[in-house]
Parts: sequence; structure tokens; C-alpha cells
Amino acid sequence: MNQKMKNHVVNLYMIALSDGHFAPEELETILKIGEEKGFTKEDFEKMIAQPGIEFYIPEEFMEKVKLLYDFVKVILSDEKIEDEEVRSFMRFCKKFGFEEEQSNALFEWLVELAKQDLPTEELEKEIKKQIQD
Repeated sequence: MNQKMKNHVVNLYMIALSDGHFAPEELETILKIGEEKGFTKEDFEKMIAQPGIEFYIPEEFMEKVKLLYDFVKVILSDEKIEDEEVRSFMRFCKKFGFEEEQSNALFEWLVELAKQDLPTEELEKEIKKQIQD
């Protein structure tokens, strides 16, 4: 298993738990994202069953945005955006070094992309497109 992708999927799980409510749709979305990254449901279960799991903060900008984007997909999986989920998103943006104003704009932009069902792999192209416009 690729450690970077393993951290990504475990981070999504930990973020999803952060609002105190873990909906079945959130689990389904995390499993789908895990599949896209080459993990099975059994791999995921093994990952979260391991003691000593820590939240990993990516160093690269693109990895941070991809993790936040996947988190937005988890947030939207139950078709409602809870205040606590938004607060969790903002906390993670702060941990990732984003300013509050940037975080608000990033959240809105990522929600729009997630509603369009943009695959995470296409996110980098979308960012480059926005920079060029």
C-alpha cells in the first residue's frame, strides 16, 4: 500500500469523524475514494483498525487541496452541509496554512466542483485552468 494514499484515506476517515456524526453515506464516499486510490474495503478496515493512526498534514499545496476536496465530497455525501462540517473544514484549512478568507473561497469552489462530480484526479487541471483565466 502506498503510504501517502493510505494517509489520505485515513485522514478522510478522521475528518469525517470530527463533526461527531458519521453517516453511512460518508463511509460509502470514503470507500469509493479509497477504491479510486487502489484500496479495497478490507484494506480500509485494516488501516483504521491499526492503533497509533495519526493525522498527516501534506506538505505539497496540491496534496492539501486534494485532501480538502475529498473531504468536501464526504461532506456532501449525505446531501446536507452541517455547520460543524464547515467548521471542521475551516480548522483543517488553518492546519494546512490557509488564511480564513482563502478557506471560505476554497470551500465554496470545492463544493461547486464536487456537485459537478469532478474526479479528484482532474482537480489539478481545474486549478491550472483557474490560474490561467
